[in-house]
Amino acid sequence: MKELTISGKTVSKDSPVLIIAEAGINHDGSYEQALKLIDAAVDAKADIVKFQLFRSEKMYNVKAGNFVTAKGETTDINKLLKSVELPTEWIPELMEYCDQKGIGFLCTTCDEESSDSLEKLGVDSYKLASYGITHIPLLKHTAKKQLPIVFSSGAATLSEVDDAVRAIADQGNTKIALLHCVAKYPAPLSSCNMNILDTFLSAYPDAVIGYSDHTEDPVKAPVVAVYKGAKIIEKHFTIDKNLPGADHSFALNPEQLKMMVDAIRQVEKEKSLDSFDIPELSEILGSSEKRVADVEEHLREYAFRALYATKNISKGEAIDKSNMAVLRPGENVRGIAPKYMELLIENEVKANRDIEEGAPILWKDVLNQ
Repeated sequence: MKELTISGKTVSKDSPVLIIAEAGINHDGSYEQALKLIDAAVDAKADIVKFQLFRSEKMYNVKAGNFVTAKGETTDINKLLKSVELPTEWIPELMEYCDQKGIGFLCTTCDEESSDSLEKLGVDSYKLASYGITHIPLLKHTAKKQLPIVFSSGAATLSEVDDAVRAIADQGNTKIALLHCVAKYPAPLSSCNMNILDTFLSAYPDAVIGYSDHTEDPVKAPVVAVYKGAKIIEKHFTIDKNLPGADHSFALNPEQLKMMVDAIRQVEKEKSLDSFDIPELSEILGSSEKRVADVEEHLREYAFRALYATKNISKGEAIDKSNMAVLRPGENVRGIAPKYMELLIENEVKANRDIEEGAPILWKDVLNQ
């Protein structure tokens, strides 16, 4: 396991566990609320607070439709994301505020433009969400900057994890932190399969291995992950679980975040789970097989990216970055996998029929009939 510097903090086999408090979109578009989130993470003694940088038009295709939140509320996914975009101009101020408070600042990048913006702002590392693990063009683009990349692996197969690791390494970047994750909000303890950490530790001995947790309990899954060898723990938090935003209900409140941090430090010190009451331990450990869990299948279909037309494409027109993008499907039909984007462009592939804006680009649209 290599030593990495992530948000100014060192993580290695011999370092303390790096605790990332995931603020995500829980700022709800309010700068003051973003500062309150940082304060809560500082009070809990987390090492890093993490936000997300994206533009809604680069996340989902225009025909993505509706999304059902963890609260069970149905909303238009593009309107929802537009309302919680993190303005790029906030980032220098948030970084400075974090520096003053002694906590690291980390940001998830969701597209190439966001990676470039974060580089210009002087970040020392990147985070990619589970839904970006098959976005090979983004992984390659970001890896070329030769900064550490932390990426989650929820709803992915081991083959897809391996494709992501290789895509980064092929750019000469071996600064990788791989997080086990279950892509369900909230995730049941029975879905954790924490023995997957053994698989990752064995398959990727040079990477830093960690766990991004979406279960509701503030302690059980994180301490089991640390006991199993995770050196990074990431968890969503909020200043108030009752706020109306989409991600508040399953996130930890400030008191629970403190509980998690304290429990992680305790299991680190004791190197044992004896102090914790975890009757679900055997089901939390589960299987070591990295596959798509049943509880992840819906979000995998909804949010794992594919190729979509960003404008009307006429029959005989070349398909390239001017009219195609890697986007999340939502309720739309899934297009071709992102890893084939370069193949289409390099071979100057042309559409064999008209393709509407927002429609998936399918193999039958580009193969000779």
